[in-house]
Order: sequence, then structure tokens, then C-alpha cells
Amino acid sequence: MDKREFLLSGVKAGLVLSLPGSLAAYASPVPRGEPVVETAAGRVRGVQNNQGYAFRGIPYGETTAGANRFQPPVKKQPWAGVRDATRHGASAPQLKGASVAEFAWYWSDVAADEDCLSLAVYTPAINDGKKRPVLFWLHGGAFSAGAGTSDGFDGSFLAQSQDVVVVSVNHRLNVFGSIYPGDGAAGFAPESANLGVLDQVEALRWVRENIAGFGGDPDNVTIFGQSGGAAKVTALLGLPAAKGLFHKAIVQSGSGLWRLGSQEKAARATYALLQELELDASQAARMQQLPTAQILAAYGKVLAKTGGVSEFRPTLDGIVFSEEPYDPRALSLAADVPVLVGYAQDEATFFLAGNPANFSISQAQLEGRVQKFLQLTDAQTREILQSYAERYPGSTPARQLVAIAGDYNYKLPTLAFADRQADLNGAAVYAYEFDWKSPAREGVLGAAHTSEVPFVFGTLDAARALVQASPDQIQVRDRLGAIWGQFARTGNPNSGESGVAGWERYERGQRQTARIGGSWTVVGNPEAHAREALAEIPLYEYSFPVSFVKD
Repeated sequence: MDKREFLLSGVKAGLVLSLPGSLAAYASPVPRGEPVVETAAGRVRGVQNNQGYAFRGIPYGETTAGANRFQPPVKKQPWAGVRDATRHGASAPQLKGASVAEFAWYWSDVAADEDCLSLAVYTPAINDGKKRPVLFWLHGGAFSAGAGTSDGFDGSFLAQSQDVVVVSVNHRLNVFGSIYPGDGAAGFAPESANLGVLDQVEALRWVRENIAGFGGDPDNVTIFGQSGGAAKVTALLGLPAAKGLFHKAIVQSGSGLWRLGSQEKAARATYALLQELELDASQAARMQQLPTAQILAAYGKVLAKTGGVSEFRPTLDGIVFSEEPYDPRALSLAADVPVLVGYAQDEATFFLAGNPANFSISQAQLEGRVQKFLQLTDAQTREILQSYAERYPGSTPARQLVAIAGDYNYKLPTLAFADRQADLNGAAVYAYEFDWKSPAREGVLGAAHTSEVPFVFGTLDAARALVQASPDQIQVRDRLGAIWGQFARTGNPNSGESGVAGWERYERGQRQTARIGGSWTVVGNPEAHAREALAEIPLYEYSFPVSFVKD
């Protein structure tokens, strides 16, 4: 999830970081009836419930602390005995701040530690000889925060209801996952700008090597992610090292997903971090010995000075990435990968929800926020606001802000990716708009950023503050889960009885888009107005601050 404003609030609220015990193996006898699976590194013991089996905290790499900090992931070495896999592994070190009640399910309460390269596997059955589609989840958090272990990402229901295997992964984030001190800097691997990406590749290699033991098919892996997770998916689509490790992709509400970071901006951010640590470039190697809390505190100060913008993210470094995956066009590398891509109808309400006053702003506040956010002249601001007032007659300034911010920050970047992927004329691209409306706060949130996620996973109880007593929640859960499951199985979300009548592949000419969750209809080019109204404004990317949430 694109959480710059959330992260910045964490800086203001104060740093929260706790360090649990490591992921050390616990060799012990296996009680009769407890599920055990043999992996390439050793046996793991999980848990069984009425939704199948869960194996949590399985390490796919060695600790990234000590000499492994700022280095590529190291494959987990074999262990003796049976390793306990009943509890989640540690979250990656990160800044944390207060969460809004309706979206608390998105964030994990598992404590942080540098020994964070672990994953969870959810499966309906083990040792039954079946090869199920694998759904490999990449959490959001703008490369800076989040974890695959939140209650909202529990894959048990999705795995059982769709007869698939769900994998959710933790990997390095923020400065620990992407830092660029310059070529040849002591203590830093040449690939240090893309360590989080390499962690994801290592986890995908683990899936290829081990998932058959959990009832999964290593030759049918779908990567899927939402918000920052969507950007991780598009980066992997253009990454040569990931080719062949997955076979389908689902991109949910991407933001700056169409472009990697630049070496220049990454170097500036790293220099700013060193300044906060009172180090110069020649002393950068000392970061390897500093406590994680000290590094994160310095990172928080950098964020505070940049309006929440983080350049510690996947970078076009000439080593891991030699080309931009989707700028200005899609690489042919992923032409054979079917893609499901979409967004939520009211993306921006997620970011406005922290302050109820955001939903009753004045016309003057609307003008000021839009001008600041889009970096417009007075004349441009008036023209765009007039266009949106005509598009949404009778709407309040707050609703117009939601429309403009959602179009600019999420919908147009996501659809730019869809256009460029479809232009390859290879495997099919399917587009959706999630339009289920939350009843929370008397409906003001609408179909907010992240709101499709608990329906896909079936974690409605975890997201009860958002879902509440919505009368159609079970139908929406079952249909969305089936769409994601069918896409993972066949590459077509409309196969079987799961889809929407008339839902055809997405192409630039028609831009067929299924509205799912509320309308269950297909429309053509639903963002035509936004494309025209914002045509002269550069696509949003992660280097731009999210400034529409405050005056």
C-alpha cells in the first residue's frame, strides 16, 4: 500500500521497533497427527484446522543481520530435526505509526527483526499427489512498511475455497531493502539498491523447489500484490532473474508501478541518510554495525524532510535491472504472462480516513489541495476542477477530491501499465474496477484503497470494521475469490462461473473493464474522462509527495 502519509505520521508519533527472538529451528519429536512436510532444507511442522493446513515462519534465507546486511539473500542452510512452523516469522524492520480502525487488518502486529526472510504456506491438503495453482502474495507498504503476516492476508480460506496453495512472503524493506551508496562502496553489495527484489526472487526459487510438497504446482505460480505489492509485481514482470519463476500476474491498485527509481535519486537519498547518521560517504560501511533502530530513526528524519517521499525502492541500477520494465513501453520479457489488473473505485478515501474533516472540506480547500498535489498553475487548477464538477454534478468538494486524487494517484498509473502490457499483443490482459461500497462511517469510504483484499482472501472477520454487516459480503467474497482462483488456474478470470458476462481481454481500443463487487457489469474505457482531464500532467510516480490529504 502506498503509505507515505502513514509513514510520515509514524515519524511524528515516534519510532516503534521491537526485536523478537530469531527464527531458530526447534528440533523436536512430531506428535502423532501433526502435519509435517519435507523441504530441501529440512522438515517443517505446521498446524491443521477446518480450512486445511498452515505452515508459518518458514525461512527461505539466512538472517540479513551482521555481515549479511546490505548483501543479497543467502539461501537457508539445512537444519536437523523438525522445525516448528506454527508461528509467523518476524516482520522486516520498519517505521510504524497509528492505524485507522477500518484498515488495521492490513498491518501486522508481528514484531520486527532483521532475521525476516520467511514465508507462510496455506494449503487445503498435503501428500495427496495433486498439483494446485499457487498464489504468491506480495504485501503493500510502498517498499517501506508492511508484512505478509497481517490477519487480512491469512490465506487459509482462499486456499480451501479455491483449491489453491497460497504463499505470503516477508522481505527486506526501506533502507535495508534498497540503498545506493555508489559503485564499489565498502560493505555494500553491487546489487544493494535492489535487495528487497532479490529477496522476492529467492522466495520464488524456494517455491519452485519446495511447493510440490505442500500440494502446489511449481509450473503454475501466480504472483499477486496490492498497492506497493502491485509495484513489486510489475517490477518482477520486467526482471530477467525472475523469468520462469512465475506464470501469471495480478496487479491490484498500483501507484508509481510503471517506473523504477533512478540511481541519481537513490544516491541522494542515501547521502541524506548518511548525513542524519553523522557519517560521510567514506564511512558508509559503518552502517553495517549500527543498530537497526538507529538506522530507522535516521530514515524517519529523511522522510520528514521530503514530505514522506522515499527513494529507497527498486532502482534501475544497471545490474539487477538493465532496462525499465514499463517506461516508455513494456519489455517483451513478460509478453507470455497473462495479467489481471485493476483498482478500487474510491482509492483516495483510504488516505483521507485518518481525519474525518477531510470529508467536509471547502471549495477553497479543494482548490488548494489539488493545485499543490498536481503542481498546477491557477488556470490549470480552475480548468481541472471545472471538468470534474461537470463530470460529477452536485458532488461535494470532498467527493471531487476523492475522484481527482484516485484518478491521478492510482487509476491512471495502473491503466498505463495495462495499456503497455496489452500492447505486447501476447498473453491476455483483463481489467477490473472494484466498486463494492463499505457501509462504515455511513458510506463515506466507498470502495477504498485495499478494500477488495479481505474479500479476495476471505478474511472478513479480520476486516470487520470495514466490512461491517454488509448484506452482500458473502456473495462478494465468494465471487472475488473464485475470480482470483480461476485466473490462477487458467489465466482467464471469466472461466467457469466466476466471472462477469461479456468480460473480454483488455486492449487500448475498447479498454473493456469489469466492475466487480457491486455492479458486476462490463464497461468500456471507464476512465476516459480522467485521461482527458489529466492528459497534460505527468503520470504519478513514487518521487511525488502525497499532498492531497492536508492543506
